[in-house]
Formats: sequence, C-alpha cells, structure tokens
Amino acid sequence: MLRDTIKNRIYFDARVDFREETISKRLPKLENNDIPLFQKLKASFTCVEYSLILLHQRYSRGDNLTDFKPILDKIVFFRIQQKKFGDLLSLKEQKNRIGWEEIRQDYMRNIFLKWFAFAYCLDMGEVYYKQVLDLIANQGQDALLDEIAVQLGDTDRLVSESLLYKTRFNKLYKIIQAAPDKRPKLMLAYLDAWYKLEGSPENHLMDNDSYRGYWSWEAALVTKLYGIDDSSFIDHEYYPKDLVHWHKR
Repeated sequence: MLRDTIKNRIYFDARVDFREETISKRLPKLENNDIPLFQKLKASFTCVEYSLILLHQRYSRGDNLTDFKPILDKIVFFRIQQKKFGDLLSLKEQKNRIGWEEIRQDYMRNIFLKWFAFAYCLDMGEVYYKQVLDLIANQGQDALLDEIAVQLGDTDRLVSESLLYKTRFNKLYKIIQAAPDKRPKLMLAYLDAWYKLEGSPENHLMDNDSYRGYWSWEAALVTKLYGIDDSSFIDHEYYPKDLVHWHKR
C-alpha cells in the first residue's frame, strides 16, 4: 500500500526503476582501472546518494521495509569504496576529496541523517553504526551530528558545542537537549515547521519527476533513538511512522 498520498504507484514504479538503472550504470566505473581515481570517488559518492534516494522512493511506494536492509549494506560498500579511492589520491589531489566528505547542509539532510534513520530504525546493529560513523568521520565539527553519534554508541567522541547550520537544525537540536517530557511537544512543533525548514520545495508541482515524498527522516531518527512518545504526532503528514515502528517479525 502506498505511503505517499500525493503521487500514484505508476509514478513511483517509474522513479524506482529509473533510480535502480542509474545506480547500475555507475557500478562498472568502480572497477574500471582506466578511469581516474577522483572520478571513481565521485561515482562511489553518487552510488551512496542515489541508493538513499532509492530507499526514500521505495518507502513512499509502500515497499516492505525488511527488503531495505540489503540496500543499506550496499551503501556501506559504496562509502568504503569512496574512502578507498580518496586514500589512493596523490598528496596534491587530496584536497579535492574534501568537498565530498565534509559536513554540508545538504549532506546532513540527504545523506547522514537519512542514512542513520534507516539504519537505526531497521536495527542494522552496533557494528554497522560504528562503521558508518567511522566512514563519515568529522568528529567534533557539529553538535547535532556529534550528539547523535554518541547516542548511537560512539561514547568517546569529541562533541562540538555549536551547530554548523543553526537555522536549519536548531529546532531539532533543541529536542535532544530538552527534558524527555518536553520532547514530544517540541517534535510536533518541528514537524509543523519542517516543510518551511526544507525551503518549501513544492517538488510535487514540478514536471521534472523530482518528487520523492515528503518525509522528515531526521524526525524518525531522533524519535526512535531517544525513545520519544510519538502518540501526539504519529499521524503527522511528514512523519514516517512505518519506519519508526518497524520491528522484526
């Protein structure tokens, strides 16, 4: 059954097929020795990004969440490849990898927090979380990412005292800093503000097939990770409740 309420199944079938095809086309680049290392690094990054988009689209389509776990394993593989190619770059080229590994606002939204949301809610396990945290690195750079990392088990992590992107993530950060009994109300307020915080994208009105479904993956992650009672916002239009309440059968 579709989880999205805006587009139909035919739309999502086409988008999922297209995304799977675009990932497949990039896989040969990872093993092609004639391709420069930096191009292989970028291809690996793209496979990570596109695989997370695929999870997004498949969630909206209503797919069985258990089937997402092999994709999460592939994402780790792609990120390992990205690091491998980066490590093999010459000393002169090392600076070129920074833009593909640093903390950027779009990476926080579309890669880091989304990745952790799917991984934690689908119970990929502590070894998986540690591996992802090691691959993402950037310890001590952003308070939100650091606090979430500590909660995921990286207890020795250096924790920053400030947010890199306060305008976008301050409301979310305040939730994890608040007393447990205050968190449900703050999360509801965050979800109410989420669409504007995302820049009011209106992708559903565009003719370029960019719509994937409006879901606050970071709300799912923080709710599950901090054990927040979601009864007051479980039916919120941007809250991916099926992911939060997934469990092994």
